[in-house]
Amino acid sequence: MSKEEQVEPIKKYYIAYFDLLGYKAFLKSHSDKAESFLTDINNAIQNTKKYIQGIALSFLGGNLTQMSIKVKIFSDNILLCLETGTTQMEYPRFLAFLMIVADIQRNFILQHDLFLRGGITIGMLSFNNDFVFGQGLIDAVDLEEKAVYPRIIIGAAAMDYILQPHFVKSEDLERACEIERCANITKEVSDEELAFCNDILPMVNVEKFYLKWRECLVLRIADDVAVLNYLYCLDMNKVVDPAIQEQVLEFMKEVSPDVYQRVRDGLDGLDPKSILEKHKFHTIQKINKWGKYDDLSASAVEEARQREHILKKYLWVSLFHNYVCIGYDLQECMIKSGSTCDIRFMRLVVSVFEDDQPVSSQEE
Repeated sequence: MSKEEQVEPIKKYYIAYFDLLGYKAFLKSHSDKAESFLTDINNAIQNTKKYIQGIALSFLGGNLTQMSIKVKIFSDNILLCLETGTTQMEYPRFLAFLMIVADIQRNFILQHDLFLRGGITIGMLSFNNDFVFGQGLIDAVDLEEKAVYPRIIIGAAAMDYILQPHFVKSEDLERACEIERCANITKEVSDEELAFCNDILPMVNVEKFYLKWRECLVLRIADDVAVLNYLYCLDMNKVVDPAIQEQVLEFMKEVSPDVYQRVRDGLDGLDPKSILEKHKFHTIQKINKWGKYDDLSASAVEEARQREHILKKYLWVSLFHNYVCIGYDLQECMIKSGSTCDIRFMRLVVSVFEDDQPVSSQEE
């Protein structure tokens, strides 16, 4: 057997699985536009592959953290897998994996008007050039089916890993917090307790850094499902203590000038407001397309039902968008909408407003 045909041993991977929302419905109702739609999807996929290859070739993504992500693509389904490791860089590797998936999700929307739905988990896989096998894939596909809305949800296995301390033992952290609480209420702190706190302080600061990084990437909204925040922006002032920012940036400049420049310039040259305005535009397009029924005859009951079903998916996107806007204190970027009912079908009708006026419908 050639090397490509050999069965690979089952190993643990970080796994992201997602598909393109509306793929089947589009081909069913717009068969005449299949070629142009195929071109859009191909461009999005090729850009994704180039992005992943660029990460692997960079110093931080290649030599330092071994971000060698495996990709499988079939029709509208995309699978990304990163084999887990055991070094001290492992938790940052996982957070970097989340960032890469979030970047891909955001770019599919902002550059190609393609919304994604999927899941992220940690599980066991056998992965070679011909096929993927293992419980991890089953779990990832199950998450995608449960996601319902255009979102990538984070499964229990991944959340368990995310939430546990990685640089400080839980019991040490609890002890340090108790000592700090006693000090704050003027209780006496022994020299031994003070020495203990000083010893673990560096690792506590590291833990805090990654906690803030995690909070940028993982959100819980509405139904309390953990979702990937593809609209994240890493604000250095929030993630890195201002007192050590220059040290962090200088180190980054030495080991990876491209990453350093990206941080200096902001996420892909975009500030949060710019990202949110572009995302707002694409979301409004979808709501305007699916949020009315005046082009349907009274007999088109099933089509009206399907249209409302799709509309609710983009209403969730609108909710997610507004939640992020509030988090960044950018209420001016929020999507304002009103709803009523089409009495012929008893289906939800939604209008988007800007400056207290309905936004005109824009065809895709």
